[in-house]
Amino acid sequence: MKLLILFAPLILVGVYAIIMNLVHLNSGMLEPNFEIINQFYRFNFFLLPSCFIFLCLFYLVLFFRSFKKARTLFLSAFCGFVAFSLLALDYYITEVEPYRCYIREVQFFTDKISKPLKIVHFSDIQSAAVGEYEALVFEKIASINPDLILYTGDFLQLGKDREFNKEWSKLLVLFKQLNPRFGIYAVFGDTELELYSRSKAELMPILMLSSTTSQFEFEGGTVSILGLSLFQSKRPLWAMRSIEPWIESSDEELFKIALGHSPNFALALKDTPVDLCLAGHTHGGQVRVPFFGPLTIYSKIPKEWALGFRQIGLPYLNVTAGVGSNRYSGLPPIRFNCPTELTVIELLPK
Repeated sequence: MKLLILFAPLILVGVYAIIMNLVHLNSGMLEPNFEIINQFYRFNFFLLPSCFIFLCLFYLVLFFRSFKKARTLFLSAFCGFVAFSLLALDYYITEVEPYRCYIREVQFFTDKISKPLKIVHFSDIQSAAVGEYEALVFEKIASINPDLILYTGDFLQLGKDREFNKEWSKLLVLFKQLNPRFGIYAVFGDTELELYSRSKAELMPILMLSSTTSQFEFEGGTVSILGLSLFQSKRPLWAMRSIEPWIESSDEELFKIALGHSPNFALALKDTPVDLCLAGHTHGGQVRVPFFGPLTIYSKIPKEWALGFRQIGLPYLNVTAGVGSNRYSGLPPIRFNCPTELTVIELLPK
């Protein structure tokens, strides 16, 4: 009976934690219901540590009352360890990994250019307030000295206490510090409806492409860029309404790059002669469980496409993990086994 009294609180908390996590996973993690994800986060990193701290103190009281001293001391230490581990994990996933921002390098050999071209592809800044981290990201981009910068949407994701115009002005200053030879091209994401009404002059040096194309020549060849609208990037068949006439009107020797915020559009391009597709939106999953992969990618593409560079038929596809983190429903920036990144794609002649 004494053993049952001793272990009952720990068993109840453990069973409750398992049930609540299963409920959250089934109702919100496999499909991105961000309110449920926020509840999942707060349960595991606020409520559970509090429960285990209480149990730690409870068993410590029993220890000083000489109630099965060895066992109560062990249980107190165990509960304290679990509480500390959860709090330490919370610190890592919200304060360390979201701000690591490493550089992933890719070499892409093609017979459509005769000189190298260095591209920086990045996405999903989704800043809640532009500050030191964003400045560090742009310093890294400047140090790469790219020839071309391609951005695939989601600039800001502000809290209620932040004014869009003020934060956008600070972010635009950072973009103006970059000076790639062939410019900065971008597409619209989910979080910048306020930018749709801005003129091209107001957005410079960023050239926004939405169901439009642009091209430039350099000493190694000609590059043609198509930027899809947000709607098209999420719906492959609608994306083809811009991609097919672009292909038909372009010379075969042009190096063709398609930009879309969501990578869904790439599902329709298996046999289409596009050289390179670039997308963001998935954030690589943000939380990638070892041996399982991302819990959710918020996209219709196969999970293995949600992060990295690969051939998907005729085209190659690069989906970046992004330099920011999703903040829907008041979420903090959360990353696990999926740090923020910049992708450097070096086009090289065969």
